[in-house]
Amino acid sequence: MDFLDDLHRAELEPIVWLQQWPDWVRPVMELLSVFGTDTFFLLCLPLLYWCVDPRLALRLALTVMVSAAANAVAKLAAHQPRPYWIDTQVRPLSVEGAFGLPSGHAQNGTAGLGRLAVTAARPGAWWTAGGLVTLVCLSRVYLGVHFVSDVVAGVLLGAAVLLLVLKLERPLTAWWRGLELWAQLAASAALSAALIAAASLANAPYAGWSLPAAWSSAGQIAPESLTTIVTMAGVLFGTLAGASIMHRIGWFDASGPLGLRAARWLLGTAVAVLIWYVQGRLLPQTGVVVYAGYAVLALWVQLGAPVTFIRLGLMSPAKQAQPVH
Repeated sequence: MDFLDDLHRAELEPIVWLQQWPDWVRPVMELLSVFGTDTFFLLCLPLLYWCVDPRLALRLALTVMVSAAANAVAKLAAHQPRPYWIDTQVRPLSVEGAFGLPSGHAQNGTAGLGRLAVTAARPGAWWTAGGLVTLVCLSRVYLGVHFVSDVVAGVLLGAAVLLLVLKLERPLTAWWRGLELWAQLAASAALSAALIAAASLANAPYAGWSLPAAWSSAGQIAPESLTTIVTMAGVLFGTLAGASIMHRIGWFDASGPLGLRAARWLLGTAVAVLIWYVQGRLLPQTGVVVYAGYAVLALWVQLGAPVTFIRLGLMSPAKQAQPVH
């Protein structure tokens, strides 16, 4: 892609200039960068789901998951480098192993923060979301892990994902709720498998590809790895399956005294960390194990934790059935 190569070379100078800012800027940029990660949203979602508003948590979770999945597939389809990979003038103030185009932080931040702004339905929320996304984009360029074109593409794709989710959410939710439970579980498995298949197809045109010599600054990386996609697929299956079963058995009430909510979060998080540790540190990291481990983790968040909380008296069943979305 000669056009992108030329564009990237032209974008190097602004990155080098940004990195000449005072040293105190770096920790600020690193903190701002966190707001665009899918990990940030997924860590916050259990708190929102168990203790505040499960319907909003599910909406936000699915929006971010769709965005993150689309981003991961798009990165594989584009096969584009990060700034510090191609020029030693750019300092790697953060290290990334995946391809760079489009920016996942910019895309997930736009989709996730935009989703929250839609829910708040206030001008101030939109201004806040827009300001945070702008700062996230700036931080990614400053840290040397993205070109300006990467973050612009990420914002555009994030906005497209958000608009698509908002347009399709109601009809797809109505269709999903009309399915039998076995069909919902089968559809959950099929969608997670489709994600892995899409990533494999995105990689297919690059069969036999290897890191170009010009990317020598990248270090030891494996940007074509499907591990991230397999992780997302497991989380997607666990989230959809867990929410579907939870809806069938009656849902739950996330309200209650602050002490009870804190107890839920502490217990639920402790078990989630244990599942994550066993899957990631004690078991062999094969594709099947990674998929199953993250599926179990998502099932715990969506289904296992609320059922446990109800049985322990930390949470009450819902007074009436609520929609899954």
